[in-house]
Amino acid sequence: MVLPYDHALIVAAAEEACRELKLDLVHAGSVQAWLSEPESEWPPCCDRGCEPCVATLGAAARRARSILEAGRWKGVPSVEG
Repeated sequence: MVLPYDHALIVAAAEEACRELKLDLVHAGSVQAWLSEPESEWPPCCDRGCEPCVATLGAAARRARSILEAGRWKGVPSVEG
């Protein structure tokens, strides 16, 4: 699944989502990768206390998607646009 946004916009949204959820920015790349997959294919939590939990990464990816959809970074154009 290809997102209809410029790569710089995806990076910025993933980083912002990580900051908002207090997730170390080292995980922003994982959040970006999750954005390219349908949510139905994201792995479930294994309930073993992993850090970060995939549920946290999923929450960050959902937040990044909502940031992208809201057009928070109007100065960075979408691919469509």
